[in-house]
Amino acid sequence: MLVGTIFEDTNMELPKWFVAIGLILNAKKGLSSRQLARDIEVNRNTAWYMQMRIRKAMNEHDLILSGIIEIDETYMGGKLANKTKKYRMEQKASGKVITGMEHRKAILGILQRQGKVIAAPLEKANGESIKPIIEKTVDKEAVIITDGFGAYAGLHKEYKDHQIVNHEKDEFVRGKYHTNSIEGFWSIVKRAIIGQYHRISDRYLNLYLDECSYKFNNKANGNLFEHFLKGGLGLNTT
Repeated sequence: MLVGTIFEDTNMELPKWFVAIGLILNAKKGLSSRQLARDIEVNRNTAWYMQMRIRKAMNEHDLILSGIIEIDETYMGGKLANKTKKYRMEQKASGKVITGMEHRKAILGILQRQGKVIAAPLEKANGESIKPIIEKTVDKEAVIITDGFGAYAGLHKEYKDHQIVNHEKDEFVRGKYHTNSIEGFWSIVKRAIIGQYHRISDRYLNLYLDECSYKFNNKANGNLFEHFLKGGLGLNTT
């Protein structure tokens, strides 16, 4: 019965899983594995394992976003000066020019105005990494709004419209064209990841982003626990 669900091959009794799910769904700024371990009386490794399974069930990357779409990128990671001496020496020896963001992990956010959001880590913040994600998740009739980052060049050829808000020229709002909504989502992500989890490896960053996105996308759902549980069991959640 549990094959193919988040509960497959688990030795943990289901009531503890249900409590863990409820705690995670209701933790607006996220819940550390240490705190979850204390709350449900398991060891930290078990709590971490349960969290990761729960986050995997929060993936909503099969969404197709339409209407007015705000797209923006942000970066996670500390200042270059705070990196280890070994890292800084390796970068110097490589001969590369290190920009203010190159040593940080890039994340793309795509938000449907008054709708849902998708956030995904990028291999690199460039058109080659960004455009396939947009292609997969945004309807061709959408109106896209971005800043002036060059990776978004050419979107007007593929979509109904592409409006650019030029932040470098101190332009942040032009009528209905702005990226305030996606920037508001980034503040939620950073409060969770930086404020609660502090540091996350690149390997698992996508799962933490899925958690933040899922909570944002379903914040108005009055039966979120039931909605999540149906998804975790592979049932229809519509």
